[in-house]
Amino acid sequence: MDNITCMRRSWKRHAGGRGISRRAFVARAGIGIAGMALAGARGVAQEPRGSALALARNHDRRAAVKAAVNLLGRMDFGGKDIYLKASFNSPDPCPATTHPDTIEVVVEILRGFNCGAITLVERSGMGVTSEIWEYLGVPALARRLELQLMDLDDLPAEEWRKEELPDSNWKDGVEVPGFLDRDAFVVQICNLKTHRFGGVFSASLKNSVGLVAKYGRLNPDYNYMNELHASAHQCAMIAEINLAYAPKLIVMDAVEVFIAGGPEAGDVATPDIVMASADRVAIDAAGVALLRMHGQGPDQPLIGRSVYEEEQLKRAIELRLGAANADGIRFLTANAVDYGLASNLDSILRETPKAK
Repeated sequence: MDNITCMRRSWKRHAGGRGISRRAFVARAGIGIAGMALAGARGVAQEPRGSALALARNHDRRAAVKAAVNLLGRMDFGGKDIYLKASFNSPDPCPATTHPDTIEVVVEILRGFNCGAITLVERSGMGVTSEIWEYLGVPALARRLELQLMDLDDLPAEEWRKEELPDSNWKDGVEVPGFLDRDAFVVQICNLKTHRFGGVFSASLKNSVGLVAKYGRLNPDYNYMNELHASAHQCAMIAEINLAYAPKLIVMDAVEVFIAGGPEAGDVATPDIVMASADRVAIDAAGVALLRMHGQGPDQPLIGRSVYEEEQLKRAIELRLGAANADGIRFLTANAVDYGLASNLDSILRETPKAK
C-alpha cells in the first residue's frame, strides 16, 4: 500500500461525517510522508515543516525501533564517537529502565550510521550505578555489543565541568561531564512513564537528569539532587538541565509505559509504540499525549490540563529547546494505522485548557 492510499483511508476513518476536507485534515494534522507524497504527486514543491517525529507501532520492539528510526532517513555520523544515554535509574525492569533489546537494536542502527566508539553513560538516581548495572546485566551486554561504559559515580573531578545556567531556577548551575556540550554526539534512549516524585512525567527531558552530578566535584559535596527534589520548580529545573547539550537522536521506547506511579514501579499500559526524533520537546509532548490516551482515570497526574501546560514542556519551550506547539511537529508514519494514531496524538496536542 502506498503512502497516498494510507492517507486516504486514514482520512476517511478519522474525518468522515465531520465535515472536514481531506486538504484541511492534512494541513491541520501536519502529519508527514503521506501528506508530502500527495504534494509531490501534484507537482507542488513543498518544504518539510516542523520537527520530524517518527512513530511506529509494533509489539516487537526491535521492529518498532528500526521502523521509527528508518522513517527519519539515513544519518551519517562521520565516524564520531557516540555517548549513549539510556535509562538505568533503578534496578527494576522495563519500563522502569531501558530494555536490553532496545539498546541492542539502537547500537546496530548507530553503527550503520557510520559512528565511532559507543559509550553508555549513566548516573543512577535510586542506587549505585555500578550495582544497578550489574543487577540488570548491563556489563555483560556491553561486552557482547562492544560498548564502553562510563559510570558517572566514578568519574574523576577533572572530568567534570560547570554549566552555569544563568536565569534558571538552579542556585548556582549544575555540574556535568566534560564531554557534554552542544557539539557532543549524544544519543538518548528514554522510557515513557509518570513520575510520582515531583517530575509528573519522565521522558527525554527528565532522562537528562542522569547526566548531572549528584554530589559536586567542583563544588565539593554539594548535593544537586537534593536541591532539585526540594524545589517547588523541579519540573522547570529538569528542562533547564537540557541547555547543557543537544542530542543528535532520541529514541522513545513506549512499548510499555507507566500510566500511574513511576519511576521504578507503577500501573503498566502497552501502547506498543516507539517514537524517534531529534527534538526533545516534540517527542516529550507526544509522549504526554500518549500517556493521556492510556490513562484517563480521575487520579491520573496528566489529566485536567492541556499537554503544553505541563511545566517541563512550558519551560523547555521558553528556553527554545524544541517545537513550541503542535504546528511545529511533523509526524512521520509508514501505514494507515500509525497515521491514524499520529492524528489522534495531534488532536490531543491541540486541546486547549478547559474553563475552570
